[in-house]
Amino acid sequence: MSEARARLDALPATYPRLFPKGPVPWGFAVSDGWGHLIETLCARLDTILQDAPGASIEVIQVKEKFGALRFYYSVHHADDSTEQALRQAVDLAARASAHICERCGRPSELTSNDGWYSTVCPACRSATSR
Repeated sequence: MSEARARLDALPATYPRLFPKGPVPWGFAVSDGWGHLIETLCARLDTILQDAPGASIEVIQVKEKFGALRFYYSVHHADDSTEQALRQAVDLAARASAHICERCGRPSELTSNDGWYSTVCPACRSATSR
């Protein structure tokens, strides 16, 4: 197991307010390159929740879809401003993922190959085409 994957797997224990039921059922269905992005997102969400003591979220699924991060969650007992702050943090991470190689974390761009979208840097793309 890579170090990035181990850190992702530790997130439910690190942020129990985000993962009240423990690990997500399907795990983190992303490659290791987005590990830091997801860790940063979880830290931001936790900070937002600290400012709204009665609010909570439950992370339901984290995956790649159409070459970008999808972070599905449900919000509980949050006021409108807290919900908006949570949504903005998730949206920012999703937009950022389109510029980060999902395999290695280097700068990259979202591309399409015959309708198959991915965000993979040139080095990782050439390594998989050999």
